[in-house]
This record gives sequence, C-alpha cells and structure tokens, in this order.
Amino acid sequence: MHALVTEAQRIGEEVASQWADEVDRDARFPAETVAELRTSGLLGALVPPAWGGPGVSMEEMMPAVVAIATHCASSGLVLAMHQIQVATLIRHGTPGARDALLPRLVAGELLLANANSEEGLGGERRSSICALKPIDDGFRLEKRASTVSYGEYADGILATARRDDSSPAHDQVLVVCLPPTLQLEPTGDWDTLGLRGTCSRPCLLIADVPGDLVIANYSEAFMRTVLPVSAVLLSAVWLGIAESGAHRAHLSVRAQARKGRGDASPLTPPIGALRLAELGVPLHQLREVLAGGAAEYERHKDTPEVETLHFSGRMDNLKLSSTSLVIEIVQRAMGICGLPGYKNDSPFSMARIMRDAAAAPLMVNSDRALQATAQTLLVRKAL
Repeated sequence: MHALVTEAQRIGEEVASQWADEVDRDARFPAETVAELRTSGLLGALVPPAWGGPGVSMEEMMPAVVAIATHCASSGLVLAMHQIQVATLIRHGTPGARDALLPRLVAGELLLANANSEEGLGGERRSSICALKPIDDGFRLEKRASTVSYGEYADGILATARRDDSSPAHDQVLVVCLPPTLQLEPTGDWDTLGLRGTCSRPCLLIADVPGDLVIANYSEAFMRTVLPVSAVLLSAVWLGIAESGAHRAHLSVRAQARKGRGDASPLTPPIGALRLAELGVPLHQLREVLAGGAAEYERHKDTPEVETLHFSGRMDNLKLSSTSLVIEIVQRAMGICGLPGYKNDSPFSMARIMRDAAAAPLMVNSDRALQATAQTLLVRKAL
C-alpha cells in the first residue's frame, strides 16, 4: 500500500469522521479535512517526479479517495474532483501551465475546482454557451455556471467554454482561472439533500486568462482523461459511501449478537447476520468493478485504445455499475440496522449515508451515460 493511502486512511479516521455530521448539518465546506489534505501531500499525489510529486497511479489514488469518502462523502468528493482537474492539467496542460502550477500542487497551495456545467444546458458537459473573448494579454471568460464545485473555497477553477464567438457549441476549450483576475459571484444557493459540504453554488464566473492557461483541445482531454478519471474517482466516492453503510450494518449485527439470541440455536446465526452476508455480495462486486476500472485506465491511458468508443463505453459501465450498487448496498444496510438506522440520533444512523448515496446516479446523470452507450452500440460490433 502506498504511504499516501495510509495517510488518507489516517485523515479519514482522525479528521473527516470527526466533522462529517457538522459539515452535513450546516452544509459547510469540510475545511478541517482539506487543510490536512494540503499538508499531507495528497493534493499533489498525481504530480509526476519531474515536477516534485510522487506520481501515484490511479490504482493508488482510488483507494485514497475511498478512505476519505468512507468517513465523509463530501470530503471524498472534493478530493476526487480536485484530482480530476489535476490529471487533466498534467496530461493536457501547456508546458508553461505545468511548470507554473504543478509544483504549487505538490506544495499544497492549490485546490482546483471545476465549472463545466452551464445554465441553459441541463448538465451537458460537452457543450458550452459562453465563449472566450480576446483581450490584450490573453482571453476573458464570462460564464454562468449552474454549479461550481466548492468554487468559493478553491484556489483555481478549470472551466469549459467555446473557442470563440463563432465556434459551435461542441468546439470547446478548457481554461485555468486563477486569482487575482478570477471573480465568482454566487447566483443561487446549495441547499441539497446530500453531499452538502461540497458547497457547489451556481455562480457567475469572470476571469482573464493568459494563453498558456488554455487547454486548446478539450475534446481530446475529455476522451483521454476527464471521462475515465471521472468514472474511476467518482466511483471511488460511491464505494466509500457503500463501505460506510456496510460498516454500520456490521456493527449493528454484532451489537445484536452480543445481546443474546434467546432460544435460538448457538449454531444458527441471527437473521441480521444472514442479511449482512447477502450485502457482502454487491459490496464485493463494487470493490472489484472499481479495481478493474482503475487498472484498465492505467493500462490504456497512453494508448490509442483510450479514445475508442469501446473504452469509453466500459468507463460509462463503471459509472453505471457503481451508482446502482451503492444504492443497493446502502438500502440493504438500512434494512439490517432497522429502526436504529432510520433514527438521526442513533450510532447506527444511516440518514447521512443514504442522502449522500442518492446523488450517485445524478452526478453525470445515469440516463445520459446510458444514452451515450446506446448511441455507440449502433456502430460498435461488440458490447
């Protein structure tokens, strides 16, 4: 196990778990956990050694996200979304952008957010309404983002836009927006059922961006990096939520067993133990499908395979599998815990866990992923 995964486990157990209920109740940013992520080196874990980082693989980053999300899903999601931006910058940023920003990531100075969604597009990531406008020292971007993930707490934001005013909606670039020219004006609130600590309010984003902070081919970046890394790391958050629910169910069964089983045979496990054994099956499936997806990305990330419809379909299947399995696992865990799982003031409460899990099929809507797969199957010769 990589040392950074061990460090993530420590942060999850000692910090994220301590503040998770308050973060959820008050819908506030998990500042304590993020402060630990900065000093631990986790924010720059993907940065290659050439820029001073450890250059961990996705197979190592994935369990670090799981370790945080198991204790606080909002914190895990912040780490996952940050790493999606970092991976994109590493693999597609200009040389000037990498030289300027990657060492700062290693130092824990930059928490990167994204503003890919836009009002009027219904969550579609591969279209933009806003466009870059040339100015003397680069470009200006004005974007009405429908959500900006923890944007008001980030040190930089990666945002999509059309290449220029004459470009079609799908001709996108990705720009790195940084202070002091970055301005965010909230245009709404973030009062959600779950994942409340991500504080992803809609905002008007305005930034002046120099040319070397523009990733000119977002289509390539999306296919090669954004899509597969998002599938792996967001699925890692869902696994963390599932692990949390399963753990509470396990504690509940053990507590019931300690109270005794009356006239039941000592050789017969209580009914809760049988249900827990059943829960272990989809939990195992989720662990394995995620491990397989991370390994597959690492095998293919530098090959032409990563841009094929077959590969993108497999990444969409990872997303769809994880979002359905987490809900099944958490629902089973609630049934095992019974009324104590339904109560908010119980040590076995599943309330926050269930509300967080409900977001899984909505983040990058599952119907959209299915539609994309359905379209590719019209030209693909194999599932």
